[in-house]
Amino acid sequence: MESDIKQLYNAGQGRTGTDEITFCGILLNRSNAALRQIAGGYKHHHRRSLDSAIYSEFSGQMQDALLQVVHNAVDPMGWDAIMINQAMEGIGTKDERLTYRIIRAYWKGGRPYITGLRQAYEQKFKKNLIKRVKSETSGDFERLLVAILEG
Repeated sequence: MESDIKQLYNAGQGRTGTDEITFCGILLNRSNAALRQIAGGYKHHHRRSLDSAIYSEFSGQMQDALLQVVHNAVDPMGWDAIMINQAMEGIGTKDERLTYRIIRAYWKGGRPYITGLRQAYEQKFKKNLIKRVKSETSGDFERLLVAILEG
């Protein structure tokens, strides 16, 4: 882990330019548990979060992908809450995406995970997830998603 933290720093903040291959190689080839340790250690050693390093070293789809990998490892329920919220943002709910995100969250850990997800959503967005889903959907589709969220 210490080696990974050092390599990440040397591939990004510790040099001019970014060694994308090294950076991506580490982040995409470690388990979620290892990524949690790396993210915590990176902040401890460099007084800057791994997120902020990704923001400063990458852009566009690569930045989005790496942030997703790190966020999903560090705070999976929080990340799922963000993804579910994005499916309901703007004009018109993205029904297929919302369904996918809620069912995928259920597959991650069943009822206990869904309970944590609802709490994470409320913490992040100051709204009740079930009420939000009810306001964005209707009919059988609404009943299906609410049944999953209610566990």
